[in-house]
Amino acid sequence: MQIHALSEVRAAYTLTEEGGQLIATSPPGRPLRYVHGSGQMLPALEQALLGKREGDRVTVTLAPEQAYGPYRPELVFEAVRENLPPGQAIRIGMTLTPGGQRGKFSLKVVELTERGAMLDGNHPLAGKTVTWQLEILSVQTGSTTDHGNIDHHPIRWVELHD
Repeated sequence: MQIHALSEVRAAYTLTEEGGQLIATSPPGRPLRYVHGSGQMLPALEQALLGKREGDRVTVTLAPEQAYGPYRPELVFEAVRENLPPGQAIRIGMTLTPGGQRGKFSLKVVELTERGAMLDGNHPLAGKTVTWQLEILSVQTGSTTDHGNIDHHPIRWVELHD
């Protein structure tokens, strides 16, 4: 069966940045699961997977504009301590999610200041060209009623070091 709209897809993956540095990989026995065409994946990646079959191996390189967007310096700003989570020790590298776990975006603490902290609202991969290597493990016919409830796991990110 070929991947088409509303197909339930399982795939093992490796994600690298330009130069081959590993960003993320599917944990053993826990492949990526998504419903094709439901907005769970990057549009350019979905386009590259359309029509592929179980057993196919696909390598897709995406420019920042196709992937996680350009790096935007205006998304780096200082937040005063009163606007940071109360009672929490703020440290460089931690991620804050306004609105709790259901927040639509996250902010990374990049520097501590006298008044609070410098936060970066860019996606961790903003401005980077990335390469997805996928092996399609299975393709099943999906239904129009369960596509929002598929059990997919979040990508496990490898710590990026400068």
